[in-house]
Amino acid sequence: MHLARLIVVLLIVLIFLEGILYRVDSGSPLSTIKDGILVGFLFVLPTLLLGGLILIRQPWAVMGAVIYSTIALALDLATVVQEASQGSPRLLVLVLVLGSSLVNFLIMIMGGRCLLTYQPGERLPQSQQSEYQSPSSS
Repeated sequence: MHLARLIVVLLIVLIFLEGILYRVDSGSPLSTIKDGILVGFLFVLPTLLLGGLILIRQPWAVMGAVIYSTIALALDLATVVQEASQGSPRLLVLVLVLGSSLVNFLIMIMGGRCLLTYQPGERLPQSQQSEYQSPSSS
C-alpha cells in the first residue's frame, strides 16, 4: 500500500479545496452547501477516511476513499453543469469545482491502483531477500 501516502495527501488537498469552496459559496442565497448532510459529506467523511488510512492502514479504507471520490466527482460535475448554465457563471467557483474534480479523479485512479497491487503478505523483492539469507538456509 505504498500509494496510500499519495491518497492521504490528495484527501488533505480535497478537504482544503472544499473548505475554500465552502467559504466562497456560502454567501449565495441559493446555496445548498449550508445543509448539514452536505457539509458532513464534504468534510467529515473524507476526514474519517483520512484517519482510517493513517491509523489502521487497511485496504478497505482505500476502497472507502475510492467510493467517496466517485460520488464526489459526480456531484462536482453536476455543480459544473449547474454553474455553467447560469447567465453569469462565477469563475472562481468553476475553477475550485474543477480542481476538486481533478483531485477526486486522482483519488479514484490511485486508490484503484493501490487496491489492485495490494498483497496482504508482501515480501521483499528476491534481490533484497538474498542479502539477508544466511548461508545455512540455502
